[in-house]
Amino acid sequence: MEKHTKQRNKRLRRALFWLFGVLFVLAAAVLIHFRGVRAIRTIEYGDPVSAKDFTARDAELDREGETLPLGWHALKLTIGLPTPVFVHVKDTVAPTAEAKDAVVPLGADPGPDTFLTNIRDKSMVRISFAEMPDFGTEWTDTIRIVIEDQGKNRTVVPVKVSVRATVESLTVEAGSEIPAADRFLIEGVRAAQITPIEPDMLHHVGVYPIVFLTDGGIESTSMLTVVDTIAPQAEPTLLLLAPGETAEAEAFVQNAADETTLSFAFINAPDYNSRDVQTVTVRVTDEGGNTVDVQSALLITGVRPRVIEARRDALTPEDFENSDGQTLTVDPFIPDTPGSFAVDITINGVAETLAVTVADTTPPELREKAEIADRTFYTRHAYQPEDFFEAEDVTPVTLAFDGDPDFDVPGEHTVTVLARDTSGNETGASVTVTLCEDTEPPTIYGAIDRILYVGEPIAYFAEVFSEDTQDGPVEVTVDSEVQLYEEGTYRVVYRAEDLSGNTAEAECSFTLIERTVTEEELRALTKSIMEEITEPDMVAAEKLKAIFDFVQERIVYANGVNDNYTDWRKAAYDGYTQRTGDCFNIYSLTRALLDEAGIRYLSVERLKTTTWRTRHYWTMVDLGTGWYIFDPTWTPRHRVNCFMWTKEQCSSVLLYWNYDESCYPTLAETPFDYDAVVAMERNGTLP
Repeated sequence: MEKHTKQRNKRLRRALFWLFGVLFVLAAAVLIHFRGVRAIRTIEYGDPVSAKDFTARDAELDREGETLPLGWHALKLTIGLPTPVFVHVKDTVAPTAEAKDAVVPLGADPGPDTFLTNIRDKSMVRISFAEMPDFGTEWTDTIRIVIEDQGKNRTVVPVKVSVRATVESLTVEAGSEIPAADRFLIEGVRAAQITPIEPDMLHHVGVYPIVFLTDGGIESTSMLTVVDTIAPQAEPTLLLLAPGETAEAEAFVQNAADETTLSFAFINAPDYNSRDVQTVTVRVTDEGGNTVDVQSALLITGVRPRVIEARRDALTPEDFENSDGQTLTVDPFIPDTPGSFAVDITINGVAETLAVTVADTTPPELREKAEIADRTFYTRHAYQPEDFFEAEDVTPVTLAFDGDPDFDVPGEHTVTVLARDTSGNETGASVTVTLCEDTEPPTIYGAIDRILYVGEPIAYFAEVFSEDTQDGPVEVTVDSEVQLYEEGTYRVVYRAEDLSGNTAEAECSFTLIERTVTEEELRALTKSIMEEITEPDMVAAEKLKAIFDFVQERIVYANGVNDNYTDWRKAAYDGYTQRTGDCFNIYSLTRALLDEAGIRYLSVERLKTTTWRTRHYWTMVDLGTGWYIFDPTWTPRHRVNCFMWTKEQCSSVLLYWNYDESCYPTLAETPFDYDAVVAMERNGTLP
């Protein structure tokens, strides 16, 4: 009895507590209402709470801007005095997501979230299958994925799903290799291929079912799709028919090739009554619908065709069988190209067309080069077949090494070269050569002290080059200490290395001075001079002679008029404008005009000797026939015209053109033949 009394009293106290609480809330609400405050507000989960949710008056909220959890919350709103307010946070917005259609490997166990992407909701969500799919069998259907958030809002997303052991279809190009079994299987599936793929399948456009058996004993079928997207290949031909004969379209095409079966159709039908050579177009089509049109020729003739071996001499009546008493003439035709040709002939005055097939069955003639016996071959050089042999044939010939000769090891080597003509005829020959090591370094030319101008780009290789006895021209590199925007004299080092690793080095100095005549001013002057003294159709040799004559006539030599042998631009400009000057003025104007004409030259300064203690300047020029001295200076002391002189010619004035020969290429020994060089330039035979 006492126990029941205690329980009843406890329930009574609890009821009274809740009653007083409700009365308090109601009293507070009434009070707040009369103060312009809404005591109870409902907001969406994820939205921040604000004092403006409760009153339009200025107020402070103890959890202003916070995002509150789901449920009821008591807050303190202060408008002069603190006032209790209540917030009910609810989640009423359903989650969203996008379906992710998928192919699921047979036997897999994917989670429901596998099939969704871009899931969005302000609360935590739970993802589940509406109905649990069976991933142990093959099927394709739409499943439903359920998304439920903390507010019990639900969204159902339909997703298209295929459960497969194999891909639906594998597409390959006709003529491909047989695809491996794993290309048909979905990643993660193990299965054995039951249907074999026959090679013939890959040469016919179509769809072929390929069956697999999984480890679980389930059969799965994939489709092998063979397509043909590549057009066929085919070549034209000259078809010869006797009067009354006809031919199918395929006969007008040769070397037709494709990975699938081809069909042939006339675009324009042949005229079997015509005796003229006519063009017949045939369309070649493969199983993929790709086409190529071939234009062939048809000749209907009663004259038996002839086969002629390729040669460079024209056909003659003697090349054809000729019955007694027949008079036969042949139109000019040189059978130097293999193939079929229609040749006009006349038999006893009657015009006829003859089909001639030019055949090339003769292999090329391969000859060892005559200079091999006198030539030295060096290691580490990239020799070509043409260095050892030359070939002769009616048709073009290509030379190639038989094997891969090793040109890096000294000693005797047997080099075999194969010559092949365009008809596939081949000839081989061998030669034994001795490879030596090249120990001679290249030579650097033109690395001399120079005067340049502050702030202007430096053409380091304008007059500098390197040649090697064995390799010919060799690349030159430069190491410069020049400070481009500061006057002074700087060290410059040129280096060159040949194919054998031999190196050469040449050091000189570049002196930078302030410019008095700009490059643009000098170029304007030289351009006007060249327009005055040359014609547009002149070759280089003619321009060179015009420059020589102009400078010699323009500048009257006067010794001692120049006290500055550094500023060559000013010397060129002064020599032209003042019409007088010494060798430096003459050299400078010559140099400027050679630059304008694009003629290759080198600047030279005389070495002082007991005979000649004064300075002298001139140029060397190479037009392709070798280097020659080119000096328009004409003085009363030696009245000579030094136009493209050899060393022997220059010796006529003792030591006048004495220079450091180690810095320059060897002069040509043959006197310069001006007329011959002009003729060679005009006909394009200049070396």
